[in-house]
Amino acid sequence: MLRMNRRDFFGWSSAALAAGFSLNAVDAKALAVGQSAPEEAPPTIFGGPPVLQSPSSEGITIFQGVRGISTGWVEYGTTKELGQRADTMRHGLLPLNGLVQRVRLENLKSDTTYFYRVGVAPIDFRGAYKITRHPDQFSPVYSFRTLSDSRKRAGFLVINDTHENMDTLRGLSGLLAAARTRHAEAKLPTSGPLFWNGDIFNDVRNDQQIAANVLTPPIASDVPGAELGYASSTPMCFVSGNHDVRGIHARSLDMFVDTPLGLRHAIIRHGPIAFIVLDTGEDKPDLAPGYARLGAFDVYRKRQAEWLEQALRDRSVRGARHRIVIQHIPMWGGGSCEGARTHWAKQLAEAKVTAVISGHTHQYAFTPAGADVPFAQLVGGGPAPESATLIEGGVDGEVLTLTVRGLDGKVRGVHEVKAPR
Repeated sequence: MLRMNRRDFFGWSSAALAAGFSLNAVDAKALAVGQSAPEEAPPTIFGGPPVLQSPSSEGITIFQGVRGISTGWVEYGTTKELGQRADTMRHGLLPLNGLVQRVRLENLKSDTTYFYRVGVAPIDFRGAYKITRHPDQFSPVYSFRTLSDSRKRAGFLVINDTHENMDTLRGLSGLLAAARTRHAEAKLPTSGPLFWNGDIFNDVRNDQQIAANVLTPPIASDVPGAELGYASSTPMCFVSGNHDVRGIHARSLDMFVDTPLGLRHAIIRHGPIAFIVLDTGEDKPDLAPGYARLGAFDVYRKRQAEWLEQALRDRSVRGARHRIVIQHIPMWGGGSCEGARTHWAKQLAEAKVTAVISGHTHQYAFTPAGADVPFAQLVGGGPAPESATLIEGGVDGEVLTLTVRGLDGKVRGVHEVKAPR
């Protein structure tokens, strides 16, 4: 995988920063008044493989990191000949960006394999009436499979609290590849989505940092298919953690992640599973010293409760054999989220949730359902290599199997949870 040099993170114009965006040194110079962009297009504009996000049975969003000012689109189809094209247009304008291109594919067929490639054209933007488009460049052809509501078996993967630990991310890349191979050998329809369950970041400081961590996290060189990246064929689903809402550029994160309907709480149906993604927000009170009263997470959690009341009535949720909650901060135990417990737990219990999967505490723990805990809770590990975990989920009929592995690949626990009746 191509990796962004972290020395390139720190070159942006004061004007761009004042506007709430940051650019690398070349792009900032290109957009500065009276400056010229490079006359030659870079040999490759691509900043690594594409990243799939926000999957459904009818659509998916494709992100492509880029190395300079450019515009992008996606060509796709059900065969390698492609034949269809999707552009992103807003207010009549096609995209122009120096870090990322994103395109949403819609009106796709459920449970169907699609092939795609990303097209990018470098743009020499010297002024409103002096714009040069360099020759188009194309990625290799990749493929993905849309989700299905009707399959009886399904798999999925969960990582959490990576906190920009490069050694941990490299180790997880190998675990993810091995898990997908196991899912294929088990003849699952697909290995399913990867949920990045919060705290990708320590705090969000600039846009280059976001692009590097979300679009091109490090992959170990000995991982089979490393050149394909981590999410060019199976989608990543972003789940917000408390550290992901910290930092001056936390509000820029939506440029690089996509979630259903643009919300960070969502329903994602995958085979017999309805994933209920919830955003637990900050782990400190809104009025905690040091945050300058810039958060309104208590109100945010209450609004999610109102949304949840309607979402749980949806046919895709009621028709699923398993309902699995994915949220960063646990519902119960040490380090849990009182607001989540207060506003959501009763509704979720009444909806007969099979389990909630969380992180945050940096310590793997499993709590079975009982008198005080109406549904099972699994908490993943932490950012250090010795505590990091991959949660490998699989559903076959009535049983949800959750296998937890350490970075060494050894199984740390296997938990079987039956669907409530």
